[in-house]
Amino acid sequence: MNGNGMYGNWVIRLIVVNVIIYFLQTLSGNAMTLYLGLTPIMVLQNLYLWQFATYMFLHGGFFHLFLNMYALLIFGVPIEQTWGSRKFVIYYMFTGIGAGITIFVINIILGSSASFVPTIGASGAVFGLLLAFGILYPNAEILLFFFLPIKAKYLVVLYGAIELYSLISTGGQGNISHVGHLGGLLFGLVFFFITRKRAIKFKTKITAATRKKDASAKKPVGVNTQDDVSFLAALLEKLKKSGSDTLTDDEVQHLKYLEIMNEPDENLCDEVDFKNDDQYCIKCSSRAACLIREIKKRL
Repeated sequence: MNGNGMYGNWVIRLIVVNVIIYFLQTLSGNAMTLYLGLTPIMVLQNLYLWQFATYMFLHGGFFHLFLNMYALLIFGVPIEQTWGSRKFVIYYMFTGIGAGITIFVINIILGSSASFVPTIGASGAVFGLLLAFGILYPNAEILLFFFLPIKAKYLVVLYGAIELYSLISTGGQGNISHVGHLGGLLFGLVFFFITRKRAIKFKTKITAATRKKDASAKKPVGVNTQDDVSFLAALLEKLKKSGSDTLTDDEVQHLKYLEIMNEPDENLCDEVDFKNDDQYCIKCSSRAACLIREIKKRL
């Protein structure tokens, strides 16, 4: 369930947007930075809440932009291919905004002078991507400093330790937002905790379904209840209209559950004869199996 080709890839789109905004930022002088960069005191006093999102699209120079976009490319592409575009974008924005919230809260609580200085850059979201890459591909090797191979899981720990040490040693002062980097890692962990908890729930349900099916030696369990068939029919129409990228995690997991529960039927009619709105198909006892077959063709 991936994007369609390179130009359907949200990693590429995000890079293009960041580059365009960087050039606009260069032309505008400090205006965009002051209005769209994350300045905690302005958020607190003037309720500039949009800054939690807009700050991550601004950068402090070409090298700053290049490093963040390079990291977005090498970490983002495999993550989007694994998750699909929708989940990838949600995660990117969640960790980026989460990093902004962390910057705001820490600086306001500590009364830091950084509360009056705009923070800009996609680094918080990029650190979130680093965490996701380390969790999804823990043994993948990355070239640290472009020449030293290191496994992704160790790279996450190394960068996390460096950022924590840098934050403590500098007292949160300086041109690099170590608070934001740690905030991206923190909100990445929160995201994985929430989604993995739900995934465990679904896996338990699927395991129970598998055992129930295996225990039924005489008669297949089947999924021809009206609710299940209605779900499958609606899912097929959604795939036809919007494509596989629009499926939610809940829909994908429930489909897996129904697939396990549905005994393969070798006596199904030919695929070309199936029509979802045909009265004969609607009344057929094998409709669920046909719907699952049609859905799988579109995934």
